[in-house]
Parts: sequence; C-alpha cells; structure tokens
Amino acid sequence: MSQNSFATLSAALDWLFANTNYEQVKTFRYNTRTFNLDRTFQVLEILGNPHLAYPTVHIAGTKGKGSTSAMTACLLQAAGLHHVGLYTSPHLMKLEERIAVNFEPIAEDDLRDCISAARGPIESVTERGPEMKPTFFEIFTIIGFLHFARKRVDAAVIEVGLGGRLDATNCVQPIVTGITPISYDHTAVLGETLDLIAREKAGIVKSGIPLVVGKQEPEAFSAIAEVAQEKQSRLYAFDRDYCLSESPFGLGCCSGLQSPVSSLASCRPPEEFAVETPYTRYEQLNLRLLGGHQRRNAAMALTMSELACNVLGVPLPPAAARERLANLDWPGRVELFSVNPPIVIDAAHNGASAEALVAALEERFTGRKAVVILAIAAHKDQLRVIDALARIAREFVVTTIDSPRSEVADELAANVRAKVSVPVHVEPSRPAALALGRKLANSDLLVITGSFYLAGELRQLLLSERASDQRL
Repeated sequence: MSQNSFATLSAALDWLFANTNYEQVKTFRYNTRTFNLDRTFQVLEILGNPHLAYPTVHIAGTKGKGSTSAMTACLLQAAGLHHVGLYTSPHLMKLEERIAVNFEPIAEDDLRDCISAARGPIESVTERGPEMKPTFFEIFTIIGFLHFARKRVDAAVIEVGLGGRLDATNCVQPIVTGITPISYDHTAVLGETLDLIAREKAGIVKSGIPLVVGKQEPEAFSAIAEVAQEKQSRLYAFDRDYCLSESPFGLGCCSGLQSPVSSLASCRPPEEFAVETPYTRYEQLNLRLLGGHQRRNAAMALTMSELACNVLGVPLPPAAARERLANLDWPGRVELFSVNPPIVIDAAHNGASAEALVAALEERFTGRKAVVILAIAAHKDQLRVIDALARIAREFVVTTIDSPRSEVADELAANVRAKVSVPVHVEPSRPAALALGRKLANSDLLVITGSFYLAGELRQLLLSERASDQRL
C-alpha cells in the first residue's frame, strides 16, 4: 500500500470532506480563483487524462439536467453500449450515487481506491500555490472521470454541477452537448438575468460540437444561440429541430415551425406520446417519470443520443429506446413513491422546478389537494416555490434541511403564511415532520419537496419502514 493510499473508505472520505465544499457554504464568490479549471486540468494530466479515455455527452441547464442525463445514459445502453458512465449531482441518499456505471453506484472499495489514486496528484498540484487547492466538487469530478476510465466505459454522460463555464466537468471534450431549460437559480452567483445565466451555462459549448437545447425562454435562447454561432456549433432547438408530439399517431410537429419557443408542449398530452427528432420518429413512448417536463426531457435525450450514436457509429433502435425509457426509474424527481396512500417525493428547489412539480401533480391527481412537507435553502427563490405549491396545498408542514444553507423553519413558515391562507405547521425535526404530514394527509396526497437533502432523507426513512414491514 502506497503512502497515499487510504486503509478505509471512512479515512478517504474524511480527507475528501476536509476540502472546501461549496455545496455546504451559504455564500461564495464565482470567479476564476474560486472555480479554477486549470488546477483540475493539472490533476487530470498527472493521472493520465482519464476524462479523455471515452466519449462524453455533457449536459448543463437549470432544471431537468439530471433527469435528461439519466435518460441519455439509458438510451446509450439501448444503442448497445455495454458500459455507460453517469456523473450527476447532488446525490439523493448516498454520495456514491453521483458516480455510476450502468446505473450502479460506485462500490465503496472503488471509491476508496480512486480517492487514494487522486490524493498524490491533488497534493502535488496544491503545493504549486494556495489558489491551486481543489474543491470537494473538483476532486469528486476527477474521481468520477478516473472511475469511468478504470471501468473502461464505452461512453459517459456528464451533468454539470454549477453554471457551466467554470464547472469542473467542463474539462471534458464532448461529442454532444446539451442545455436543458434555464430559469432563475443561483442568481447571486450566475447573474440576475436569463441572458447572463444562459451565457454561463453555454460555457460548455465546444467548437464544432453539436448542441441540443431544451425549451427556453426567448432571452435565454437568444444568448445560447449567439454563443453557438460564435463556436460554429450546430444547434438543435426544441420545437424547431426536434419536438414532442401530442398525438402518438398524429402528424409530426416540427414541420413548418419557425420559433424554438412554443406553447405546444404546455398542453396536456396523453399518457402515450411520440417524439420526432431530425432522424427518427419514436411512437408509443411511456415514462414512469411524471409530468410534461419529463416528456420534453425525453425528447431532448433522444435527440442527444441519436447525435452521439451517429458519432459512435451505432444505431439507436426505436424499440430498444422505447423499452429503456419506459423502465427508467429516477428517484426523487416527481417520484410516485407510494400509490396507496399517494406519496410524491420531489427535489424541486427553485421556482421553475416547483412549477413543473405542480403541473405534474395537477395532471396526475386532477382536482386533488395535498399536504406539503417543505424545507428549502435560505438563498433559494422561496416565494416562487411557495406560490407554485399554494395551488395544490391544503396544508403545509415546514421543516429544515441538514445543511448550513437551510432556512430556519420558523422563518420559512412566516414566508409561507404570508403567501397562503391554509394551515401551516412548523416541525424542525424531519422525522417528526414526516409523521405529522402523513397523519394530516391520512389517505390523501402527501408531497415532500424543496430540497435534495429533504427528499433523500425522508425517502430513506420511508424505504426503511417499507423494508421493516416486508420482514414482518
């Protein structure tokens, strides 16, 4: 065992978490000193550039990027790739979820070994100056790249963490890039306008590499299109170059459309849907994932996967794509955890995500009100989240999340009460909040939302309870 090797995973994680973790910091500066791609490149070079050992698909955006990444990974499997890497963040319940091959999270021994392998190069780069010390996210991204190389994946789908331009994942040289819908999130960091946010996200666009863009507001689309033109990147726009069809057997919807922004996808599609890409029409598609936004994510994932398959020289059979999408589970994203009683778990943490959640609930549970368990980070756009949830809530149970960023329960409750006229209960203990929410909901709809931390912790409690019941 080398001097840099860790004997246990616990020791490796202690070293890892000793590094700056901006996921746990209330405020930070977004600049080339705080987020320094050069130090990530230098560590990767010492490790033999593992991020270049396989083709990648790189995906940024505000909402839907995790789901779209998961769909793209499963579609690459449908195309016959035997080992597909998937790097996402944040995790829902376990850190290992962020690095997966064929949706299997990295094993504890592999995680320990990758951290051990990266330790020496990281400490070597850190010695070059105080500004060269990598952050937690940068180190974990390096570990993800290294694991995928060691597993000899055929391709990897890489989700951006924050922004795009300065994100550690932006070291990759992708064969396809994608930008999911952009909305107001991390405004103190990325900018106060959609134009500024979009330009940061579009920092992943590479010269000559095709770019697939999800449904966007005009301001965001214009900014992305300008960057794509500068980079000479072929842009594929939603409702112009690919689209979601409202009828599973109707005419294609791309023909004749001039604008990439359309009200078409806001209609209530049937349970089965179709997608038309520049190359293929996919009929009779189904998703376990609820909501029209997930159908739009599927359309984007199909387009990106087709473009990737063209580069890789493999076909994407429609029947295999249909089967993979129909069987994809992606927990914590408008997840119908239980049918009787109905419990929905979602990590919606900004206004746009909350709107998507509510639209999905209104579609699936028409006319039904819900008891909402809510916790959210202090810096998030709470009022937009509350406004959206107010449409479906008959009562709120407000709690906290296990993070320094968490809004104090009493303060969040005051914000909720200022916007709604329904009862608002405060329960700082998350297990107690779950118990109270279930009691209030009885056999009616219960919704858990506002944060990955909350969704993950309460989902784990529900899973433990389910496992205990099954043992009886």
